[in-house]
Amino acid sequence: MNPKALTFDYFGTLVDVDRGGTLGMAEVLRRLSVETGDSAFDVYLDWDIRNVRLYRGQAYTRYRDVAQQALAAVLDARWPGARRGHALDALADVFLTHLVEASPAHADAVPFLDWAAARYPLMPVTNMDSDLWRRTQLTRYFEHVTTAEMAQAYKPSQAIFALALDRLALPAQDVLHCSLASWADIDGAKPLGMAVAWINRGADTLGTWQPRPDFEFDTLSPVRDVLESLSFTATGETR
Repeated sequence: MNPKALTFDYFGTLVDVDRGGTLGMAEVLRRLSVETGDSAFDVYLDWDIRNVRLYRGQAYTRYRDVAQQALAAVLDARWPGARRGHALDALADVFLTHLVEASPAHADAVPFLDWAAARYPLMPVTNMDSDLWRRTQLTRYFEHVTTAEMAQAYKPSQAIFALALDRLALPAQDVLHCSLASWADIDGAKPLGMAVAWINRGADTLGTWQPRPDFEFDTLSPVRDVLESLSFTATGETR
């Protein structure tokens, strides 16, 4: 393997989406004047689970609409009537604005992207809508992106990965995919023949029946060592 391009899961792998999502949920609860002993982080995780179940369990609908449906579900389950008198689309916009704009880069992401951008084409493959992704913090590193909206399919569907490969104009074996989300990205990319570096930031465990990644690290930084080693093997000099 000697990759000619790198692809990434964006939210979680490159940015701390849990932080942005927690800030967004805290602002929603503030606007609803909800008083609760539940942490905004726990409510955000509840939303996240409902959101993923929804978009994996139905025909493609844009992310914004699924997120709004999941937000209504978590609020109604926990605080029935709390959103009465509030426009749901406005609440969802508040939440998503924080999720996409206030999710900061992980400490290792910027140094890695600074190094990689000078050497490889880089492309996120994300379940986010295209307009929402454009509002994130690291877009300067990417000339192109492949979104679920473009593919009309969410990861782990192979349709979104196939579209990314088509847009890169590269065969699967020439692309290394880096991702935090095992179920979405290892399960989606490996059957196409893509190599995967699992960035296992949370010390998660793979399911019994899941395919195994080619590499596993707790940050992006060791991926540089792998790429430099592969480049040296292929050319006799580091990139």
